[in-house]
Amino acid sequence: MRIAYAPINDMKQTKWYIKLALSVLTGLILSLAWYVRGAAIIIMLAFVPLFWLSDISLKEGKRNAFGRGILLFYPAFFVFNLITTYWIAYCTLPGAAAAIIANALLQTLVFATWHACRKQVQNHVLQAVMLISFVVAFEYLHLNWDLTWPWLTLGNVFATMPAMVQWYSITGTLGGTIWILLCNFLVYWEPLTKKEREKRPRKYGSILTLCCLVLPILISVLIYELMERKIDSSTPIEAVIVQQNTDPWEEEYSLTNTQEIQRVLDVAQPYINEKTNLVITPESAIAHTIDMEALRKHSFMEGDTRFEGFALLDSVTADYPNLNFVLGLSTVGIYDHRPSPIAQEYTPGQFMEFYNTAGFYNKNGLVSHYHKCRLVPGVEGMPFPKLFGFLGDVLIKLGGTNSSLGKDTVQRTFAFEVDGKPMRIGTAICYESVYGELVAKFVRNGANILAVITNDSWWDDSPGHRQHFEMSRLRAIETRRYVLRAANGGFSGVIDPLGKVLEKTNYDERTAIQTTVYAQNNETFYVKHGDYLAKIGIILTIIGIIYSIMASFLRKKRP
Repeated sequence: MRIAYAPINDMKQTKWYIKLALSVLTGLILSLAWYVRGAAIIIMLAFVPLFWLSDISLKEGKRNAFGRGILLFYPAFFVFNLITTYWIAYCTLPGAAAAIIANALLQTLVFATWHACRKQVQNHVLQAVMLISFVVAFEYLHLNWDLTWPWLTLGNVFATMPAMVQWYSITGTLGGTIWILLCNFLVYWEPLTKKEREKRPRKYGSILTLCCLVLPILISVLIYELMERKIDSSTPIEAVIVQQNTDPWEEEYSLTNTQEIQRVLDVAQPYINEKTNLVITPESAIAHTIDMEALRKHSFMEGDTRFEGFALLDSVTADYPNLNFVLGLSTVGIYDHRPSPIAQEYTPGQFMEFYNTAGFYNKNGLVSHYHKCRLVPGVEGMPFPKLFGFLGDVLIKLGGTNSSLGKDTVQRTFAFEVDGKPMRIGTAICYESVYGELVAKFVRNGANILAVITNDSWWDDSPGHRQHFEMSRLRAIETRRYVLRAANGGFSGVIDPLGKVLEKTNYDERTAIQTTVYAQNNETFYVKHGDYLAKIGIILTIIGIIYSIMASFLRKKRP
């Protein structure tokens, strides 16, 4: 089945400003759809102007479809990235510019590739399959390479509307991406030209479009009603979430570790009692770098302010022997060998590796830890260090580092007991909460509940920290776990396994939440299988590109 390239098919040469307007229109619709204040459902028609734009370009018959696709589509994704993630500039203006420009280009390359393949593949169903697979494969790549920035994965847009996407427990957010693109194609196909209708009537087109839009929502609502009755409430876990509200620009590194620990306890202690199992602190709650081995052995030098504050924690855990702290730490490991390629040699034969760490601390001291393994490109880690190592000084000026932090190799969970029952908590550190498959691995490794510890205060009171909070709702749905979120300056909160926010703090507030959540034991389909849709997308992407190349070659061979 072939498609006529034209909802706008009577224009031989469309004016450049009309093309620009169509491209910008897509960017504006995407931005309006994006949470928190957007109307997510309008994303179901956001890409239709780009499809029209592709039609116009192909009808004009100009060469180099890929290059023209870049010029045509880049304004859409630049506008989308600019409006949706401008808040990065609150932390670093050059870094924000780099992220917006680069990410828009990467998204554009995906659509430009599809536009070029579309020129060779006339069947509109195959065109839809190709674009969906291209986008899904790209989003998966963006989750797993050194330049990772999956903030704008399309499926994330429904984070503020969890009742619509309860089936993310089966598909993950990539399922949302597929749904969005499929609905866009159906909306695009609906207004066929009169000539096309006469050739190929589509009596059931409107019904199909409506079903594609409505059925997933109805299924989600049904799942929501069923799951609400199935949440296990047999094992309560008492927790305190600390929002210490330390200014990252003025206070974080001017306060000593002892002062920061004292602040944590000042906020938390009014809520701690004999039944409290967990106290969750934000990322980098104790900011000055600590030698992991010295902390583990309690081998503190008298007067060392990096360590002496832990005596305050020891006095609290002595009074409450069942109490466990999840601490946001900055740590260093010191080795007599190079533990990884990014370790730094500071004296001959002695190596250091720095980490962003979640530590599990109780009456026995530091009993376990997890090092953040998804690092923010340029800020916590040098992307492709062999290729871009020469940019080290530039990255420092952008607020980053000229070397990478060390990373963990597994999503470690922390073991504790509740009334004699063994429990585990998985702790995602900041940026890691954007990664569905990574968070699912905590559950695969035994986590009955999840924590997210973060410091979103670098972005001020902007959409950034709001967007980040909402993403934790998707992780709750995908894993069917309660999520305890501790943010330095807001928002902190409690999210149930359906993605519903049970409690939430205000921004720029020094406070704590005392809450009861419940251990969950079942694993969802998504937890068991991860981003399986991405593997299918990658296979279809390879097939689609090969098919397009062969179609082009055969067309040129025809007499």
